[in-house]
Amino acid sequence: MFAKITLVFLSIFLIACNDKDDSIEQQDCATAICTLNFVTISVSIKDASGKAIALDSYEVIDTETGKNIAEDFNGDEYQYLKEQGFYPILSDANRIQYQNTTETLTFKGFIAAEEVITEDYEVGADCCHVSLITGNTEIVLE
Repeated sequence: MFAKITLVFLSIFLIACNDKDDSIEQQDCATAICTLNFVTISVSIKDASGKAIALDSYEVIDTETGKNIAEDFNGDEYQYLKEQGFYPILSDANRIQYQNTTETLTFKGFIAAEEVITEDYEVGADCCHVSLITGNTEIVLE
């Protein structure tokens, strides 16, 4: 009897799972269960000897809109990160803007008003967090 009940529940479970569309575009965020982690995608910039490079400024350009989304990251609270050679390019604060899409961001780093770094990143987001799809997060500046 127990085996029959288990088989019935297992069958119902398998049928219910097969009816779902798990693609990102169809994901219902109202029922998503997310972690409380706040995700930030960052780039590390060092010289050939491994010493952190502090850029004078940087931009993260959304190639679709042309908007510099790094304006959110250029405040005083990020000064310590810059001194350590870490530059945030995207965070969960931007999640809704990039949800269920794949976009290209261009990171541009400047020293003495000269562009010294240009890197492209493919990013996206689901209902909970932003994610890096492709791109070099450890840059060595010669």
